[in-house]
Amino acid sequence: MFTGCGLFACVRRSGAGVRKWGEAGAMSSRVAADPAGMDEEDGSCKNRAAAVARQMAWAEVESFTGGFSSRVIGHGGFSTVYLASLSSSRLGAVKVYYSSERLHRAFRQELEVLLSLRHPHIVRLLGYCDERDEGVLVFEYAPNGDLHERLHDGDVATVLPWSRRVAIAFQVAMALEYLHESRHPAVIHGDIKASNVLLDANMEAKLCDFGFAHVGFSATVGCRPSARTVMGSPGYVDPYLIRSGVATKKSDVYSFGVMLLELVSGKEAVCRETGRRLTAELGPTLSEGKVADVVDRRTGVEHDGEEATVMVELALQCISDSPGLRPSMAEVVHVLQDKTSALASAVGSRLDRKMMA
Repeated sequence: MFTGCGLFACVRRSGAGVRKWGEAGAMSSRVAADPAGMDEEDGSCKNRAAAVARQMAWAEVESFTGGFSSRVIGHGGFSTVYLASLSSSRLGAVKVYYSSERLHRAFRQELEVLLSLRHPHIVRLLGYCDERDEGVLVFEYAPNGDLHERLHDGDVATVLPWSRRVAIAFQVAMALEYLHESRHPAVIHGDIKASNVLLDANMEAKLCDFGFAHVGFSATVGCRPSARTVMGSPGYVDPYLIRSGVATKKSDVYSFGVMLLELVSGKEAVCRETGRRLTAELGPTLSEGKVADVVDRRTGVEHDGEEATVMVELALQCISDSPGLRPSMAEVVHVLQDKTSALASAVGSRLDRKMMA
């Protein structure tokens, strides 16, 4: 598969016998679901693809939110997100940037990126308003919240099933592959984390919050060292970015690797009690190839040991200290698609015997 990471090599050898598969402005905006532009009668993909976010008047935005008196469903250092009633039968999410010249530039940057994106696993922008200093972005609403809530804030009755975790990993990987490889120039998200993955009515993943996104030369080559303290989120930030101030596509790959470990283990990127990073917490166990010991126990016997090994192998490769040793998102998508689809039918007593061997 891949080479170059010591922990990865250990897991690969030991896993051969396993068969059952920075917060400035970041927020959980809970947007997406009921795609924009999709005909509500026939669900036409053609109509969806043709949909374009429209410019809205400030009075329109006020009417959606009841004069900004509606429920706040997300907030951060840069903005607040309100639940919006777009029509009698449709909800949305209205993200209002705080008023300042600097934040208006940030709003324009995020808007420019979002207007160029069309992907089923990237949150869809319905509209925007730039009449005032407080820039406004209007998104679709995600009724199932975000991945962080599902993994860490739920009870046993709402535990995210293993199969859905694998699907979410694959969907986010496809979204990142689209940003990195299908956009010219490339788009670097800059803040991949569980709370920036929304879950729509069908529990499909929607990547959101492009407040740290970079496009073109600045995205591919680097960012200002002074921005290092605010780009990304604790536990997910690429150490190479912290050291060098250079942001590349491999910075997103690192953060995605952390999220893979989060999906497998059910543990947060940074422990609330100790402040210890997930990569450091799981490292010693995974270096001994003990994948089964880190799998979220809440998934029970439902999880597939070999799929877990695939996920961990990819995660360790993604978080390699050297960006050059990390896979591209195209490679990640290929491996997940190949290995997880091939293993989907591999269930039954044969796998149980392998696990106990």
